[in-house]
Amino acid sequence: MVQDVIFAMILNVPALRTKLQVILDNPSLIGDEISKVHDELQTKLTPQELEQLNSYAGQDSSRRTIGSVMQTAFANIMADGKIDMSDAPHFLTLIHDCITLFSADATNTNSVTLNSNTVITFLHFVLKCILILTLDGPEEDAALVMLDGSFKLVKLTVLPLIAGGKWCACSCFS
Repeated sequence: MVQDVIFAMILNVPALRTKLQVILDNPSLIGDEISKVHDELQTKLTPQELEQLNSYAGQDSSRRTIGSVMQTAFANIMADGKIDMSDAPHFLTLIHDCITLFSADATNTNSVTLNSNTVITFLHFVLKCILILTLDGPEEDAALVMLDGSFKLVKLTVLPLIAGGKWCACSCFS
C-alpha cells in the first residue's frame, strides 16, 4: 500500500520527483527504505494492531482515499517548490485530513476499526516513507523535523481530548 501511494505521489506531484532517477536506477530502494521504517513501526504497535492495520491497508478503497488525501496535501506543501517552516500548517492540515478520513471510515461501518495509537503511528510511518523517498538533503531534513513536530503536537493536544471522549466519539478513536 505504501509503495502504491509513493508511486502515485511521485507521478502526480512534480516537486516530489527529486529521487525519481535514483529509484529508477535502483528499483529495490523503495522496498528497502519502506522495510527500514516498517521495522520501526513494528516496535510501536502490538501484533493485534499490526494485523488490523494490514487488514485496513489491504482494502483497495483505503489505498485510493489515503493516496488522494496525500496528493492534495503534498501539492499544497510543495506549491512553492520547497519545504520550509511556512509549510508547518500544511503538515498539520494533512494530519487532520487523514484523521478525519479514518474517523469517517469508522463511522461508515468500515470492516476494520483502528484505535487512535494505530492511526497516528500508521500515518507517521506512511508520511515518513514518502518524505524519505521523494525528498533529498535539507528539504528532507526539514520535512522530517516538521513531521515529527506535528505528530508530537497532535499527541499532546488532540489525543488526550480523544481519550477523554470530548472530541470524537467514533470507534476509530476509542
